[in-house]
Amino acid sequence: SQPGVQQSDRFAACDGEKARQTRRYQLTVIDILADYIRFRCESVTGLHPPVQPATLLRECNRIVGSMFVIFDGSMELMALTLLRLPPDRQHTLLLYPVFENVLTQAGTAPADYDTIPGYVRMLLCYKRWKSLVHGRDEKAAIDAHAIRLLPGRCPTVRHTSDLCFLRLLPPVPPGQRGAETRYLLVNDLFNLEHCIAQFRHHHRRTSVGGHTGSRDESTAKQQRDNGSNRQRHLVSVLACVR
Repeated sequence: SQPGVQQSDRFAACDGEKARQTRRYQLTVIDILADYIRFRCESVTGLHPPVQPATLLRECNRIVGSMFVIFDGSMELMALTLLRLPPDRQHTLLLYPVFENVLTQAGTAPADYDTIPGYVRMLLCYKRWKSLVHGRDEKAAIDAHAIRLLPGRCPTVRHTSDLCFLRLLPPVPPGQRGAETRYLLVNDLFNLEHCIAQFRHHHRRTSVGGHTGSRDESTAKQQRDNGSNRQRHLVSVLACVR
């Protein structure tokens, strides 16, 4: 009946607005946490005499532990936080172990690497982690970990909103498409920081702006439920990290 349809539409609109509010809240928390990590990086690099390994380990564990608590183990939100951090090489002393700690645990949590946004997000995280080091062996170890985690090729388009993320990736030669992920990792094919900025722009637009393309209702409901659960678990950032 017409009244029933109208009521269903109102519920759907309400759910959509709640999901957008949750995403806005999460993005705000990411911004605050990224600023806090930057502050801790500045504090650590400014110590004289230089920070001791045990102190550095405690600092790293405090940051990573806080991220897991604040985001309820969501690898998506932790990866978005890593991409939000300013790429300052002077902060490598603390940033490297933070990236390592988060990204080496990526395979233990539920993830969306079989989607284009999830795949591109993690690819950029591993590329930024690599940018923190110079050694060939260290870079190769990061590549190997990423290749174990990510699918061998970029996932296929599912929604219209995937296209803006897909366009961030450079074209892959036909002979390399079977090992597309490896090819994208080991070659410097694009300006990393520009690509990250574009990714963050598209992510904010598609997740908060409501332009998510066509999605089946079960997927939409699952995302709303996940967002509601995580919002209940998000606690005061400063209370956790102090």
